[in-house]
Amino acid sequence: MHTIFLVLGILTIGLMAAITYEKAFSIITSGAVVAFVTQGGLLLHFSKEKERKYSERSLFIVVLLYSLFLGIVFIWISYYYDRDTFMFSKTDAMLYYNVSMHVAESGLKSGIKTIMNNYAFDDWGALIFDSIVMSILPYKLFLNAVYMILGAFSSVLLFRIGQHFMPVSYAFLAALSYGTSSYIILFHCTFLKESLFIFIVICTVYYLYRFMTDQSRYTFFGIVLCLALLLLFRPAVAGMIAISAFLYYGITQNGKAISLFLYAAAFGGFIVSLKMIQGMVDSYTAGGDVDAVIAYRSNGSYSGSFNYFVSFFGAFLGPFPAFFSKSDTPSRLVFYGAGLMNKLFLVIPFWAGVVYSVKKRVLEMIPLILFILLEMISAGYICASLELRKVLLHMPFMYVLAFYGLYKWFQPVHLSQFFTFFTYIVVIGITFFWNVIRS
Repeated sequence: MHTIFLVLGILTIGLMAAITYEKAFSIITSGAVVAFVTQGGLLLHFSKEKERKYSERSLFIVVLLYSLFLGIVFIWISYYYDRDTFMFSKTDAMLYYNVSMHVAESGLKSGIKTIMNNYAFDDWGALIFDSIVMSILPYKLFLNAVYMILGAFSSVLLFRIGQHFMPVSYAFLAALSYGTSSYIILFHCTFLKESLFIFIVICTVYYLYRFMTDQSRYTFFGIVLCLALLLLFRPAVAGMIAISAFLYYGITQNGKAISLFLYAAAFGGFIVSLKMIQGMVDSYTAGGDVDAVIAYRSNGSYSGSFNYFVSFFGAFLGPFPAFFSKSDTPSRLVFYGAGLMNKLFLVIPFWAGVVYSVKKRVLEMIPLILFILLEMISAGYICASLELRKVLLHMPFMYVLAFYGLYKWFQPVHLSQFFTFFTYIVVIGITFFWNVIRS
C-alpha cells in the first residue's frame, strides 16, 4: 500500500509545482515528470516480485537499462536548450573534458605527468580516469556510458551491503531506489567526477563489511587500496570512513587494550579531518548553487545563525526537491527533484533505522551510521548541505538504513498504513514549503 501512496505523492507534487509556477510547463519539467512516473512504476513493479527475481544480475540489467533510457531523455533535453550535452553544468565539467581530450591527443604518459604537475591533488583521480577512458574512445557520450555501467555496479555492491542486515527483497529495493534516482543518473550524463567517486566510496564500504566476515588479507588490501584512491578525490572522505571503521572495531573489542589505541586513532583522525574540513569552508562557501537559499549568506540577506539552521536542517533531512527553475535558464534542480522526492519519502524510515540500530545495539550498523553522520555534520558546518554534490557521498547508505527501518519498524499492516499516510502529509508539506520560499 505504501508504494501506491508513494507514486501518488510524487505525481501530486509534480502537479502542484506545475500549477503554482508559470515556467513549469516546459520540456525540462516534462523530463522530470518522466523520471517521476517511470521510477515509481519500477519500484511498484519490483515490490510485488517473488524473491527469486531479486538477483544481482537482474538489478544490474534493470539499473543499466533504466539509466540509459533516462540518460538519453536528459541528454536530449540538454542539447535542445544548450546545443551541448553537459547538462547545464559547464565550469568543472568543461575543465575535465578539455584536460582529458588534451591528454588523449598528446599521449597518456606525458598527459598524466602534466595533470600531476598542474592540478590539485584531489582532482588527479577524476582527470586521470577520464583521460584513460577518452584515450580509448574520445567522445563524451562514451564516458557517460562508462559512468552508467559504474552506476549499475554501484547498485549491485549496495545490494550486497544491504543483505548484511535485511532480507534480499528489502536490500534489492534499497539498491534499486538509489540506482534509478534521477539525480545520480543526471551525474552520469555530465563530465563531473561524482559517478566514479561514489563508486569508490561504495567499494570501500563493501570491502569493509566483507572484511568483517572473512578477515581476509586480500579484502583488507581492497580497503586500503580504495582509501588510497579516495585521497585522489577528497581526502576528508577517506578520513571519515577510516574513523568510522576505527570506532567500530574499538567498540567491538569490549574494553581490550587495543580498543584504546583504536579510539585514539579515530580521535586523531577526526582532529586531522577538522583541518581539512575547515580548509573546505572557504572553497565551498565562495560559490556553489546560486539557487540554494544558503547562497544568500554572501550578500547578508540572512544572519549567520539562520544560515547554519538551514544548512543543518538540509543536512539531516534534505536536500529538498525543486520542481521549477527560478529563471528562464534551465536548472538541473528540476531533474534532481524526481529522485530527491523519493529520497524525502524515506527520511522518516531512515531515522527509524538509525534509532532502532542504536536502541538494539546493532553493532554492524556503526560504520554506516557514523559515516553518514560525519558527512551530515561536515556539510552542515561548511554550509554546503543544499548543494547536492557536497552531500552525495553518504546518500547511497541512507537508502540501506531507510529500508532497514522499514523492515524492522514498519512491517505491521496498521503501522505501515499509518506511517504511509503520515509520511505522505509531512513530505508534501515540506516540499511545498521549500518550493514556496525558493520562489
